[in-house]
Amino acid sequence: MPHSPTPRLIYLDHAATTAADPLVIDAVAESMRTNPANPSAAYSLAGNARKAMRLARQTLSRMIGCDHNELFFTSGGTEANNWSFCGLENRHVILSAIEHSSVLEAARNHHCEITLIKPDAEGIIHPETVENAIRPDTAMISVQFANNETGALQPVEQIGSLARKRKILFHCDAVQAVGHVPVNVRKNAIDLLSASAHKLYGPRGIGFLYIRSGVRLPPLLSGGGQENGRRSGTENIPAIEGFRIAAELAMADMETRATKEKQLLQLLMETICMAIPHARFLSRNALRTPGVCAVLLPGLSSETAIAKLDLCGILVSGGAACAAASASPSHVYTAMGLSAEEAACVLRFSVGRHTTEEEIRIAAAEIIRIYKENTCG
Repeated sequence: MPHSPTPRLIYLDHAATTAADPLVIDAVAESMRTNPANPSAAYSLAGNARKAMRLARQTLSRMIGCDHNELFFTSGGTEANNWSFCGLENRHVILSAIEHSSVLEAARNHHCEITLIKPDAEGIIHPETVENAIRPDTAMISVQFANNETGALQPVEQIGSLARKRKILFHCDAVQAVGHVPVNVRKNAIDLLSASAHKLYGPRGIGFLYIRSGVRLPPLLSGGGQENGRRSGTENIPAIEGFRIAAELAMADMETRATKEKQLLQLLMETICMAIPHARFLSRNALRTPGVCAVLLPGLSSETAIAKLDLCGILVSGGAACAAASASPSHVYTAMGLSAEEAACVLRFSVGRHTTEEEIRIAAAEIIRIYKENTCG
């Protein structure tokens, strides 16, 4: 007899993207209806667009502890990461080996001389390892705030302090952190920080790059001189307005949301480990973002598990969503010491604002069933 599917979709891939909050959708729609002017225009209606952009910039800068004139809107985290490497052609940079592909590829595309720093078995980049890689000509260090495949929080404060003392730029991809854990660019001595709205229930296609005052970074796009001459192009006011609402909501419920998400993942881990003794949760002993975890299920390929869970209406991933089409094992998991075979058996779970305990229990039961039906375990 075929297994009965779950009654509705259980979405456990919030690290890939989050559904826009209804209040965000309303704000975007209202902006599109009532605020059609180009903010660069001289007439009074354009002032409404400029005001919306100013309010959003103030809200977002408050969320990361910077001045509003240090925050520049982009199309998302990937663009912000790529922009951070402009002007570093043929310069020496230090990157963690577990960075998002947009950071790794940006450094390569700008022909940087790259030193990769590997994490320990828990997925943590140690400051002393970074320090040992510094050369007299090192131009930038880039270490993410939180890993997108394990949720592991990196010691960015210590790494930022180290970089500041050596007068080296410190870039931090905080796409998985902003809106989920406290982020403060001053405290962490961060010079450049990337963020994206769609990771915190905001619209897709909008993000920002924080550029510390005094840091020289070439303009990303040439044209009409928008974003104080640093990124030309007519600003996406509806998306910017949606980003502001998403940020306000995230700041308002961050603490309670974190507590709930930690409890849900703890329940998931305990349930799976009781039934599958060989299951191994990656970065289990590390500080992590509240809603993300990765589990190695030996003998069960993530490709098989994802497909079978999908048939049950349960949506998970095997790592970064942008790498889902690749046949290669995750560079994050192999950098942590997993073999290619092990890396191919990792599932990433990421819960969100509306995930319920019932959904976690259903998902855990289905995972256990699938594992037992498809392995000798």
